[in-house]
Amino acid sequence: MKRNGLGIALLILAGLVLFQDYLPAVKFPLWKLALVVGWSYLFLKAMIKKQLVTSFVWGTLVFIVLNSHFDWLEIDTWTLILGAILACTGVKLLIKPRRSKNMVDTKSFVTGVIGDKGRDTAFGSSTRYIHEENFIHDSVDVAFGSSTIYFEQAVILGDKADFHIDAAFSNITLYLPADWQAVVELDSAMSTTNNYASEPKEKVLLVTGDMAFSTLNIYSM
Repeated sequence: MKRNGLGIALLILAGLVLFQDYLPAVKFPLWKLALVVGWSYLFLKAMIKKQLVTSFVWGTLVFIVLNSHFDWLEIDTWTLILGAILACTGVKLLIKPRRSKNMVDTKSFVTGVIGDKGRDTAFGSSTRYIHEENFIHDSVDVAFGSSTIYFEQAVILGDKADFHIDAAFSNITLYLPADWQAVVELDSAMSTTNNYASEPKEKVLLVTGDMAFSTLNIYSM
């Protein structure tokens, strides 16, 4: 799916480059066209995966480029970004389920917007301590903030568990037990991953998800 989508996007871009003289004269710079095609592909992929924050990031960037050329709205870029941030936060608050009392299995010290077990953080920072004795899966969703997660007292059920990350303009830090290996399989754009727990160990934590303009650091304790 990912390769097919990227292939189609590149074919469309190639066609626009080759036949640009036959297209309506919109005087749209080629570099802007490339950005719109690339970011639109990432936007659609995030929408299909139902990744709200990532969708807003790529959608906002596409709209900013198009609006700067066509002047649909007479507002500056920072106002557009602020509006997108507020809209994204509002939608997240509306669609995220409330945290059930039966789901409380961590200790946390958080500033920001907090949701279900996945612990959403927006415009703030959070620190979590995961203590599950039969750990299988957890997640984090961070937008314009930072999150630090300690797995020091968690015990993986079996040989492998997974941790899902959705991050935009954020910093995420994971601290793993000494007998855990981190295997990172992230879709990232303009992001950095520093995995200091990549050596083979007894247990494996598979880190998946999407990051945009973010940094992930993984340490072994």
